[in-house]
Amino acid sequence: NATHTFNLASAAVEVCDNLKKFVLIGSLAAIGPLKTFEGIITEATPPHPVTAYGRSKLLAEEQLRTVENLNYTILRPTAVYGPRDTGIFIFFKQLVKGIEPYIGNAPQKLSFIYVKDVAKAAVKALYGGNHKTFNLSDGNFYSKYELGDITKEVLKLKTIKFHLPVNFVKIIAVVSEKISSLRNKAAVVNLEKIDELMAVNWSCDNENAKSELGFYPTYNLHKGLTETLTWYKANKWL
Repeated sequence: NATHTFNLASAAVEVCDNLKKFVLIGSLAAIGPLKTFEGIITEATPPHPVTAYGRSKLLAEEQLRTVENLNYTILRPTAVYGPRDTGIFIFFKQLVKGIEPYIGNAPQKLSFIYVKDVAKAAVKALYGGNHKTFNLSDGNFYSKYELGDITKEVLKLKTIKFHLPVNFVKIIAVVSEKISSLRNKAAVVNLEKIDELMAVNWSCDNENAKSELGFYPTYNLHKGLTETLTWYKANKWL
């Protein structure tokens, strides 16, 4: 995420005499979640990424800013979902099986953004926000259960909801890491990912993107999930 971003930006400046804009799709993971239920993540929030992925995204931002004569805009979308996504899709598959698992039962504030809105923001960034960084979300925050509730409503599902003990899930993550390491593969579940999934507050302010880029999200979670789940069904993913 960091080295290749820097190399690509440097090469672009070197070979293109009229490079107008370099837009980096970063991640809110570069900032990391808040540790308290109160508050909201802004562009001024001090970064405390909780995963290697987040740290690499933060380093990409830092290195991009060192490229001379580069007009850039950095976008930090929160959790992105939409057709063809395979991350959150894992949760949808469990719901279709009638299983609705959660890690612990502590309340959370989560944020999401639909992939089409991310694409729209990227186009907006081509024409504004020079040398600036913007957080992206759909402008709302959601409880830990709303993703599942909306999915059940759209797909007309009934599930068994249960909460896995945090320590039990962490043991599974440690075992998964060990097995994946022996197989020389990345673990689907690891301790860092558990910390990210359990984070108390991912609520994200996107007022700067509205005022400076003219970016106004079209999709809230219900509208975006309805379109996404319809695509999964039509293409036999679910």
